[in-house]
Amino acid sequence: MSQITNASVVRGRMAPGEVRTTSVHGRGRVCRAAECDTVLSMYNATGSCWQHEEPHTYVLQAPRKKRRDARVA
Repeated sequence: MSQITNASVVRGRMAPGEVRTTSVHGRGRVCRAAECDTVLSMYNATGSCWQHEEPHTYVLQAPRKKRRDARVA
């Protein structure tokens, strides 16, 4: 077995900038739609379950692929 030295250890550091924490909402909340008793996640900020949430635009935050990289079916 090889011996680990300080020269062989990879050291990391925190990214610069402000640290963002995840917003947390109360536990045990229920969907606001009548007749729906779905318990919401503490990370759900809308107050509605996925079935009763109002439609909204969705922004995909992923890098675009080049046409030459596309797979041909």
